[in-house]
Amino acid sequence: MNVLLQKSFLIGLALTLFTTSCASTKTLHVWKDEKHTQKLGKTLVIAVAELDRMRDHAENMLAWRLSDLGIEAIASNKVIPQLGSKSAREAIAAKVKELGVQNVVVIRAVSKDEYSQLVPGGVYLVPVSYYSGWNSFYADSFSVVAVPGRAYDAEFFTMVTNIYDVRSETLVWSYLSRTKVEMSREGAINPFIETIITQLERGKLL
Repeated sequence: MNVLLQKSFLIGLALTLFTTSCASTKTLHVWKDEKHTQKLGKTLVIAVAELDRMRDHAENMLAWRLSDLGIEAIASNKVIPQLGSKSAREAIAAKVKELGVQNVVVIRAVSKDEYSQLVPGGVYLVPVSYYSGWNSFYADSFSVVAVPGRAYDAEFFTMVTNIYDVRSETLVWSYLSRTKVEMSREGAINPFIETIITQLERGKLL
């Protein structure tokens, strides 16, 4: 019985480590125009989102990370408050010209899936009674603790991040990814932004 419990503990531990090591954002595809060799210049960051707070958070985080790496970046919510209006396209074009923007980054979700899952409970072993004497140390030094199951809902967003070169008016880089959201959408944005930064570095755009 003890052997069985120990095996259960090791299997549970391995699954836990595997789960926590998986990134919340997975790369599906990266494309770059090989003829485009210039690094990012002054950049306008646009996030297309249903909720204003999600747009603001995504734009602000990416603009902040780009600025931290020496790129002059502007979140569109700072200069174009109403992105969803009919005149937004003209407003963006006017701001790009007014601010002397060289690149435009557009982030948007292209699909969303929702899942409900029940994670079954199990058992694990914890050491106890270290000071009860040598006779009982090996016999009683482990206690079985039950782990209750838990239910949770998860959302999966397929995201497209495109970079356009203003001078040539062409798409120069595109990143397709899938982001898992369990607790909050805001909480999933930061690691998603980090994957964008990593891919931009690999593509030698930073």
